[in-house]
Amino acid sequence: MPDEVRRDNRCFVCGQDNPHGLRLAFAYPEAGRAETELVIPERFSGWERLTHGGLLATLLDEAMAHACISREGNAVTVELTVRFLKPVEVGQEVRVSGRVLEVKGRVVETEAEILGPQGQAVARGRGRFLRM
Repeated sequence: MPDEVRRDNRCFVCGQDNPHGLRLAFAYPEAGRAETELVIPERFSGWERLTHGGLLATLLDEAMAHACISREGNAVTVELTVRFLKPVEVGQEVRVSGRVLEVKGRVVETEAEILGPQGQAVARGRGRFLRM
C-alpha cells in the first residue's frame, strides 16, 4: 500500500471510531484488490427484510475505493454504476471484492462484486476514482 495513504477512522464503512458505521476491515490479497465479508445488520432493511440497495451500492463503492487506495493511494469517487442482480435478506453473510482495472493519468477505473451466502453474485458495480 502506498506510504502516503491517509486513514480516516470516521468513515461510515471502515472507520473504527464511527459508532454508527459498519467498522469493516478489508484484506488486500495484492495491490489493486480489496476484500471484506460481513453479515448485513437488520438496521439496513429496506422492504420485507431485504437489504436496502443504498447499502449494497455503498459496499461496492467502498470495495472499489479500497482497491484503488491499495495500489494508487487516496482517491475519491467521481462515477459509480451499480447493477442489482438478486435480493439479499438482512442477516445474511456477503463477500465484497473490488479491483483496479486500469489507470489513466489521475483516473482509476475499478469494478466490484458482492457475493451472497451461496456464492452467487447479487450486485456488481463499476467506478471511476480520481487520485488525490
